[in-house]
Amino acid sequence: MSSFRKRVPESQPKIPPATRLNAHSAQLLVSTGVPSLDDLLGGGLPVGGMLMIEEDRQTGYSNTLLSYFSSQSLAAGHKLCIVNADQEIDLKTQLPGWATLNTVQADAPVKDSTSEAMKIAWRYQNLPRVDGDDDANRQKTGSSSTSEAAEIPFCERFDLMLRIQPAIVDQAQVEVLDGDRLLRLASSEKYGGDMYQCVLDHISSLIDDGFSSLKPMAPNTERNILRIEIGSLGSGFWQGSDSLAILKFLHRLRGILRYSYAVCVISFPAYLYEDSGTRLPIVRRIEHLCDAVIELESFEGAYASPSDIVARQAKSGASTSQDYHGFVHIHKLPRLNSLTASVGRLSLLHTGGGSANNLAFRLRRKKFSIETYHLPIEGGVSERRVPAKDDPKALRPGISVGGIGCGSTPGRKDPLEF
Repeated sequence: MSSFRKRVPESQPKIPPATRLNAHSAQLLVSTGVPSLDDLLGGGLPVGGMLMIEEDRQTGYSNTLLSYFSSQSLAAGHKLCIVNADQEIDLKTQLPGWATLNTVQADAPVKDSTSEAMKIAWRYQNLPRVDGDDDANRQKTGSSSTSEAAEIPFCERFDLMLRIQPAIVDQAQVEVLDGDRLLRLASSEKYGGDMYQCVLDHISSLIDDGFSSLKPMAPNTERNILRIEIGSLGSGFWQGSDSLAILKFLHRLRGILRYSYAVCVISFPAYLYEDSGTRLPIVRRIEHLCDAVIELESFEGAYASPSDIVARQAKSGASTSQDYHGFVHIHKLPRLNSLTASVGRLSLLHTGGGSANNLAFRLRRKKFSIETYHLPIEGGVSERRVPAKDDPKALRPGISVGGIGCGSTPGRKDPLEF
């Protein structure tokens, strides 16, 4: 009798809900809530990793990405920890809502696949999409059983016009450290006003409570994911023991996350660490301590004063849905369990090589998306670029109907007109 035993699906460990494996490095991935951002990261944010979003100047596009991350946590049933020393957190009014797949299919009219066939670029109609509008991107995760966890999609479809239902927030596992509460805890005798150490101890206690990969799980229990969101880390509201407190915080946080089922997304106001338009060297050290770093450079806040931004936003029709709102710069890509990033093999927007940046973001009425930047058509889309046949201006200069021109005879069509 052979000593080899076939592994059956029942004996294999189940992955947490709303997660999937990276095809390149076999790393467990979770979604950020934005399909295009997941594509840039190589399919999603690696579990045990840390993503830093460098905030845009004087605008709040980074807060939109954080709200997507929080809403995706509630939709997937993950535990959420929010840390923000700058403002008070109200999830019921700040997070976007989503519609389930069944609701979308019931409300939307039936589409004919033949009517949506491309007329010109027909060869591209079967390529995968990263905008999250098609149902193919709503991949089912988990095991093949009929459990509730298996029906949770990897990335939900969020609508910025909707707000999350209060019942979902009440039933979710959420830990919030914001404003006065964080200041009160950090002002205790134990920490002496050091917010970085206070937050680090709180995150460490959460990970030890069922999210550490070093501790075995109890029988008949499933793993879950802890999502950590830290807003405006290193701003003027953050108090530390010394000037290098933020570096010590990130170094210890990365070590804790490596051996846990947790992910962290941090927004960092890099524009506060500048001297005469030049970034301080500490910014580069902060980026080195993170697994992935992206920067949002908005067109509104790049070289405009706050009064100019408010006046521009007050104008009706100042920008259309076809306009981009800023550039997306990729400073670092995740390389967990691999020497090279998997973006070049798995991403549709970014090839992973070269120094040219051709990515831009736009905030539409219902969603935030990252796309390949294209220059607008010369003259705009409302101006006719080819004159009409009946327009007299369409004739070549010096040639009139029935006249004599270069290479033409009276009464005949000019042979040079083609």
